[in-house]
Amino acid sequence: MAAVTHRLINEKELFAAFADGDEVAFRQIYHHYKKRIFPFVLKMTRSGDSTEEIVQEVFIQLWLSRVSFQNVQYPTSYIFNLASNKTLNYLKKVANDANLVKKAAYDRAEWSTNTEDTIAFNESLAMINSAVSELPSQRQLIYRLSREEGLSLEEIADRLDISRSTVKNQLGHALRSIRDFLERRASMFTLLLFLLNNKK
Repeated sequence: MAAVTHRLINEKELFAAFADGDEVAFRQIYHHYKKRIFPFVLKMTRSGDSTEEIVQEVFIQLWLSRVSFQNVQYPTSYIFNLASNKTLNYLKKVANDANLVKKAAYDRAEWSTNTEDTIAFNESLAMINSAVSELPSQRQLIYRLSREEGLSLEEIADRLDISRSTVKNQLGHALRSIRDFLERRASMFTLLLFLLNNKK
């Protein structure tokens, strides 16, 4: 137990030094985390060259935003989330096949093996659920019947005893409301998860 505590204290001191602009601390972080995030990004891009570029961008941004690390509670989660955002942004630009991006998002979830690494993903799902809960009751019900139960417009109309056009209009309003909510309050990763799981 003492060894674990010592390691965590050293890690906190290392990131504190990095936040103060210590280049030696930055190099240690770079060498430690590059070995971890490279295979993580490669799993999503399937390209060694692209992965190398993304990893370099991650550490460039990390250095440029080092001052903000003074307020980061979970550095590992922060770095992996940064790598995830960079990767998904890259895939969004180069891939017309949205399924590739969607698979990458779920590969990210499967890759995570501890609580810190899954925080960002779980928070994204919670944010989407919060957006859904903000909808008016009928609109929320229609959204859940469509997206969570997989019912067709006709099936929803029959169940709720309303017209198909009403269902379609209400579902469209729901999707726009959720998207607007996430654009204002959520990260790019959260917004992508929602958009990719709600393509018509």
